[in-house]
Amino acid sequence: MKKNTMIVCFTLIMSFLIGIFFIDIIYADILSWGSRGEEVRIVQTKLKNWGYYYGQIDGIFGKKTYQAVVKFQKKNGLLVDGKVGAQTRRALGIPQKGISAKYNETVKISQKKLKQWGYYKGAVDGIYGPKTYDAVTKFQRKNGLRVDGIIGPDTRKALGIIEKPSKTEYMSTSGGVSRNDDIHLLAMAIHGESRGEPYVGQVAVGAVILNRVKNPSFPNSIAGVIFQPGAFTAVNDGQIYLTPNEESYKAARDALNGWDPTGGAIYYWNPATATSKWIWTREVTLKIGKHWFAHE
Repeated sequence: MKKNTMIVCFTLIMSFLIGIFFIDIIYADILSWGSRGEEVRIVQTKLKNWGYYYGQIDGIFGKKTYQAVVKFQKKNGLLVDGKVGAQTRRALGIPQKGISAKYNETVKISQKKLKQWGYYKGAVDGIYGPKTYDAVTKFQRKNGLRVDGIIGPDTRKALGIIEKPSKTEYMSTSGGVSRNDDIHLLAMAIHGESRGEPYVGQVAVGAVILNRVKNPSFPNSIAGVIFQPGAFTAVNDGQIYLTPNEESYKAARDALNGWDPTGGAIYYWNPATATSKWIWTREVTLKIGKHWFAHE
């Protein structure tokens, strides 16, 4: 009898401990009051970009972060508990850790880049499997990185992947770059490339630059796209350094606020002056002023 009682007690204790173990796995990704670290910084940055948070980006989940999360949850019809759980993470555009992270957009972008460069032969499906692991380690070895198969900060940087806020109105805040800086640089490019074009054509040039920022085949910042070697004539001949006029600034703001007259184009050229033979292989989808536009 005593032996049976001991077995039952042992079973109950083990069940309890296993239950706690799985609860920890399920809830380990929940950020709440008192949490600290890089993910809290990401939450704070996104909430600050969107006008919910006004505190410091310090990675400490305190009163101001809590209040901002509550406001965000109320605004987006989520469970209002002040915690960043699965639903709030999805709404903020932050992937879950652990297994679900294998299916996130970073993996998909990495697969596409690695496939373009000949490291990866599998499907671009966002699933981190053996083929993706092999491709990542080959890339790391080739580029003098730590060979661990993890798409960490150094590997993402080498791949040209920079995390961007998932917001309709594009806002660049990483690396100390402000929205005003983005407007000014985009206006410089628009002025250098398309001054004298119809206004909608100037917005279209800005939209192409922003479409490239979002496309995994191009650098992941406005500056990176504009100054990519050989990408824009205005950079090559120095016209980008001319002082933008007010119309160029207005076109930059309209493009940044989501106006895309091209419907997603990532290329444009002037057929009267284009010297690239390759660009003529693109299928023209739109013509505005002197510029022709193409998607892929």
